[in-house]
Amino acid sequence: MIAVVLATGVLTGCMHQPTRTTMSVAYGTVTAIGQQERDTSSSARGGAIVGGLIGFATGSGQSGSNRALRTLAGGALGSAATRTAARGTDTVLTVDLVKGGSARVILDGGNFRVGDCVSLEQGGGGANIRRVSNEFCINNARVPAQYKAEHQREADECLQATRRLLDAQTDEEIRNAQTIRNIVCED
Repeated sequence: MIAVVLATGVLTGCMHQPTRTTMSVAYGTVTAIGQQERDTSSSARGGAIVGGLIGFATGSGQSGSNRALRTLAGGALGSAATRTAARGTDTVLTVDLVKGGSARVILDGGNFRVGDCVSLEQGGGGANIRRVSNEFCINNARVPAQYKAEHQREADECLQATRRLLDAQTDEEIRNAQTIRNIVCED
C-alpha cells in the first residue's frame, strides 16, 4: 500500500474509486527516508467486531451474562490478534517536487534512497511511486513531452491493473491480477 500526503491534501493507495480514469504524474527527489509505526487502529476495530461476533455465537444457549462475557472476551482477543498481525513499521519518504512543494509518501516496503528521482502517480483512487531518470528532476523543462507521455501511459496502466486486482473474485483471478500489477506498477 502506498499513501501520498501532499501539502494540500491526502491521497491514499488501495482505494477503489472509479471516478477518474487517468493518473496525474509529478516528479521529485527523495530528500529523506524514515520509519513510522504502522497504524493498526482500523484493523484492530475489525478484529474486535469479528472476535465479538464469534464470542457471541459460541455463547448460544448460554445465559445472557455468559454470552455477554464471551462477546467481550472474543472482542478483546480479536482486537489483540489483528493488532499484533498488523504491527510493524512503514517506510516514509519525503519528496521535494520539481514544481514546488513536497510530498510525504508512506510505503509498506520499497528500495528507495535519498537522492532518487521519482515519479509520483496519483488519481482514480490509486497511488504509485517509481524511480525515474535524474533528468526528470534536474532538467524537467527540457525533457521531451514524449517521455513524460510514456510515464503517463505507464501510470494509467498501473491504475487499470490495480482496479483489476481490486475487482478480482477468485483465487486464480487474484493471483493473475497481482502478477500483472507487479509487472506494470513496480519500478
